[in-house]
Amino acid sequence: MSIVTKLSPNFTAGRKNYTPFAIVIHIMDGTLAGTDSWFSNPASKVSAHYGVGQQGEVHQYVKETDSAWHAGRVYTPSWTLIKTSNGQYINPNYYTIGIEHEGKGDTPWTDAMYAASAALVHDIADRWHIPLDRQHVIGHHEIYGAKTCPGTKVDLNKLIALASGHDTGPQQDDDDDDIPQKVKTAGKVTSRSRLNIRSAPDTHKAPVNIVEPGIQLAYDGYVNNGEKINDNSKWYYTDEGSWFWSGGVR
Repeated sequence: MSIVTKLSPNFTAGRKNYTPFAIVIHIMDGTLAGTDSWFSNPASKVSAHYGVGQQGEVHQYVKETDSAWHAGRVYTPSWTLIKTSNGQYINPNYYTIGIEHEGKGDTPWTDAMYAASAALVHDIADRWHIPLDRQHVIGHHEIYGAKTCPGTKVDLNKLIALASGHDTGPQQDDDDDDIPQKVKTAGKVTSRSRLNIRSAPDTHKAPVNIVEPGIQLAYDGYVNNGEKINDNSKWYYTDEGSWFWSGGVR
């Protein structure tokens, strides 16, 4: 996955001896560029760890080992795992990772944003051993009940399902003949019809995205020993670790 670093000055160093165990999903109520600018302004006093654009761009604002200022206010929370001490809420910023998403609360998410966010959620969960379920991938409104963030157009169950099915690459076993041998050569192709984008050159892997006919796709290389479909075992791979069958493009 390609991540652009746009470090924000708005964060608390470290995590007060807490470890992240949940991921909070936000909506930007604006554009990715606008969020880049807002988070770079010390006067805003807000940030998140990541931002995801509608075209699948991913920007990082705060290191995961530091506390971003994305969910520090607590009001009538519905999240059952929120931490307390002596009858007071412990700042959720210390034990969560925040991801902002481009658009407004009533803006439908694009397939590209779902796919990029799912890949990011998968990687974060893998690094911090966070379960991929609705208790550990939550909306901001579940901490601050006066908000509707991330809005009405995101399906968090879909996001979790995509993240759960996202692998970093093809499964390997002891038989070298079964390991896809990559040929690195970049280029572009166009989808012939609706095309499944998968986490490995294998139709048993759940799609992480689906593209419509006539969409141009960039690839970093290909393998000739992926799953064979109609006597064609050539699959392309991208710089984000996703795969698509060559028979579905021209």
